[in-house]
Amino acid sequence: MNGLMIAFAFTLPYHVLRTATAAGVRVHVLGNGASRGLRMSRYCRAYHETRFAGDAEALLGEIAEVVDRHAIDVVFPSDDVSTRLLAMLADRLPVRSTPLPDVATFDLLNDKWNFTRFCLQNGVRVPEGWLFDDRETLRRALDSGEIGLPITIKPINRSGGIGVIHIRELGEIALIDALDYEPVLVQRHIIGETVGISLLCEHGKVLAHATQRRDAARFQLFANPDLLANATRLAALTGYNGPANFDAVISDEDGLSYIVECNPRFWYTIYLSMIAGLNFMDLAVAETPTQCAEPATLQTGDVRLSWRNTATQPWRASRLDWKFLAYNLSDPIAYLLQRAKSYDDSEVAVPVGQMTACHMTDLLAVANADRQRAVKPSFASKTHSAPGIGAR
Repeated sequence: MNGLMIAFAFTLPYHVLRTATAAGVRVHVLGNGASRGLRMSRYCRAYHETRFAGDAEALLGEIAEVVDRHAIDVVFPSDDVSTRLLAMLADRLPVRSTPLPDVATFDLLNDKWNFTRFCLQNGVRVPEGWLFDDRETLRRALDSGEIGLPITIKPINRSGGIGVIHIRELGEIALIDALDYEPVLVQRHIIGETVGISLLCEHGKVLAHATQRRDAARFQLFANPDLLANATRLAALTGYNGPANFDAVISDEDGLSYIVECNPRFWYTIYLSMIAGLNFMDLAVAETPTQCAEPATLQTGDVRLSWRNTATQPWRASRLDWKFLAYNLSDPIAYLLQRAKSYDDSEVAVPVGQMTACHMTDLLAVANADRQRAVKPSFASKTHSAPGIGAR
């Protein structure tokens, strides 16, 4: 199977490339910017430079050209920008794509403020949230006692933890002065264990899922029925189609899961789930969805993320530890480029002003239309910032 991956970043698309290759796809890449680093991977069949600079119609023409020249069977995205672009072009692509969210749903979930409001209105458990026009407005709200600590601060359109700061005590409030983005999203900081859950969905139905915890030393899959139910509810309410990853916290206070944000795209740790035994790309690139009574999942899997431990204590290394080592050693140049941070893709994100396909006044009505079946929102436009404190 020949595949065409659209990419504008490097780090995340690299792992999408690798998992697609493992699913039997010969991957061509169409991209520019930081994604040029993918040329150095031995798993990249060919890299095609795009002239894309914001014109989706021009990109569609380039996709058609590469598809025709290289007998491409499937087109798929690999980062935030490419996911939204393919969602816009989905009904005009020259060949099939992997499952994609519609543009309205992407904008709803990728915009962290819209996501927070929708969840609070529809019974999906998330932290309390506020939106501020700028850091000065946030400062005044803290000084006046309108909101209290602890809080988490983040931009509404970035991912990978970029721009996120946690303020747990008064001595950390000065961190606000370093914020370089507007508007500013604030969430109540939930004290507990940071976890995540990844889904592949077909119009609100979960086809595959995996719940994970990860730190610098270890990646582990486990089961958490409450988090799964929380994420599944959101997928059903929005009629979600495609891959999505949710960051969450399991609260120390009540043991419940709180979804912190959603990334409606493929995710960075997709390769670690593959190493553990569940490759989401197997299902994503399939020509027809697998008909299973239950979603595909893994509830166990433990990967040590340290070469040194595996090399110096090989007798303690598991089969998955060796698979992780082999994954990196099989593509050494690309691995070294990632380690050296040779390609900066921290600014690859959908601009705030572009995420205008959903209208928040319609969200509650859409979700209430039929809570027992998957629904597909169809929204028009929205305004991102709100004066002062906005969550109600």
